[in-house]
Amino acid sequence: MKVNLQELAKALAQSDMHQGYIDIESGRVILMQDDLGEEEALNHVFEIEDDWEHYIPLPNAVDSEEHNLMESFAAAQREDVKERLQEILQKSGAQIKFRQQIKHLLLKPAWEKFQQEYFLNVARDYCEENDLEYEEQ
Repeated sequence: MKVNLQELAKALAQSDMHQGYIDIESGRVILMQDDLGEEEALNHVFEIEDDWEHYIPLPNAVDSEEHNLMESFAAAQREDVKERLQEILQKSGAQIKFRQQIKHLLLKPAWEKFQQEYFLNVARDYCEENDLEYEEQ
């Protein structure tokens, strides 16, 4: 079965907050949500542990690359915006200030599209590294 690349990209975008897995037999992406009851969450964990060879854990693709992603986005902007964003990224509290500046500059839709494309590429690379077939929709 093939992994849905869009679904995997969405899970990777949340990988800093939720542990995720791919069921390699069905291609299903499983994301452990906070709203699961304790018993339901434990059942998911036990199911995965009992059949561990059929699941691949998803990496945390957010924490490790978030600053680089912001720098790449900044570098792709026109010169005055680029300089402003790059200056913010050098200061403490850069992530919060970056997001505030993105909103102020009305770049939120462009930033979200940039992130979507990034996580689609990460998902594609992840599937290829793990020999998983995938489908792009």
